[in-house]
Amino acid sequence: MEKKKVKHRYSLGGKYKYYETTRLIPILPQSKEFKKGLRDKFLEDWPFAKHYVDSAIKTAYSILDSWRQNYLKERRKRKKPTVKRKFVRVKSTLMKVEGSRIRITVKPREEYLELDYSCEWFYERIKDWKVGEPIIREKDVLLTFSREVKFKGRIKIGIDSNLMSLDIYHPEKGWIKVDLSELHRIAETYDRIIDRLKSIQRKAPKRIGMLLKKYWTRRKNRIEDYLNKLAVQLSRAFPNAVFVFEDLNKFKMLKNGSKKLNRKLSRSTWSKIAQKLSYRVPIEFVNPANTSSTCPTCGSKLESRNGLVVCRCGFKSDRQFLGAFNVFVRGLGVALSGGEVDDLLSNELGGELRLMKPKSIVRVDLRGRTFTHVPP
Repeated sequence: MEKKKVKHRYSLGGKYKYYETTRLIPILPQSKEFKKGLRDKFLEDWPFAKHYVDSAIKTAYSILDSWRQNYLKERRKRKKPTVKRKFVRVKSTLMKVEGSRIRITVKPREEYLELDYSCEWFYERIKDWKVGEPIIREKDVLLTFSREVKFKGRIKIGIDSNLMSLDIYHPEKGWIKVDLSELHRIAETYDRIIDRLKSIQRKAPKRIGMLLKKYWTRRKNRIEDYLNKLAVQLSRAFPNAVFVFEDLNKFKMLKNGSKKLNRKLSRSTWSKIAQKLSYRVPIEFVNPANTSSTCPTCGSKLESRNGLVVCRCGFKSDRQFLGAFNVFVRGLGVALSGGEVDDLLSNELGGELRLMKPKSIVRVDLRGRTFTHVPP
């Protein structure tokens, strides 16, 4: 750790006052000499392939570097991360692939790990894909596969992420609202149970601790199940689209919100939705600043009036629709004139940007079977 003085500013009586604090800055040695000495130390009496030591050092540096960056941004505390589940990523030079058989070197010229995935349920789906670097864990092995995907001819759709919905602007289908209230209901229901258990935990710490672990796991699994099915449905509903999301920073929102709002924000899963979609469709991120308060025709700041946003140039719109449309425009990477904006919305009511209802509201069933389109 290295000590560094940080200057802070605060307002008092219309004037700024300053004070200094001392902060500890974590330092990660990056010199080749240090890394080589660390590698040589671990290789003493090491019977297995040298790559596993290289992989462990590389992974440790990656974890510590991620923690350091988040610590400096005040997203993590001073406590250093620990590895609870051991794993190692195998380089392609240590593996030989023949059809569905993979041979991984454990000890050079002595011991090998052989895998065959031809009898697995996913074989027909990925039999022509390229095998990536396997990840060996204590009790199982994770196999990775990849294939080339061509994104030519795809259209872009803008997605405005809100607490209870995803508002999508599609240049052909118009405004589509994806209702996420069921997702929040799941999280809120388990949060109430967990809060209640925490309040009585001191009466029977061991028993209540087991129940807490049970409900935390169940909460996580149900949310993961919902998000996986949501990603599948969105990718099938818009198979030829590039999804443009806002690059949101939830940590900044938590700093500025009330306790009640922060609890709702903590249940939001915007980044997870984008992450799960990225496995199926191309994803892009744009700057989220003022997407719901910038006029797309003249660029002025809009006034908010009972859910509407109004501009002095005469523009009116629903706030959530405007957010999705501005995300879409930023994803195009070009500045649009008023006429071009009207052309993009020619399939909307009157072909104008004004207060409109969604053309369809999408309610996602928890079982994830179909979209239910509710007429506006």
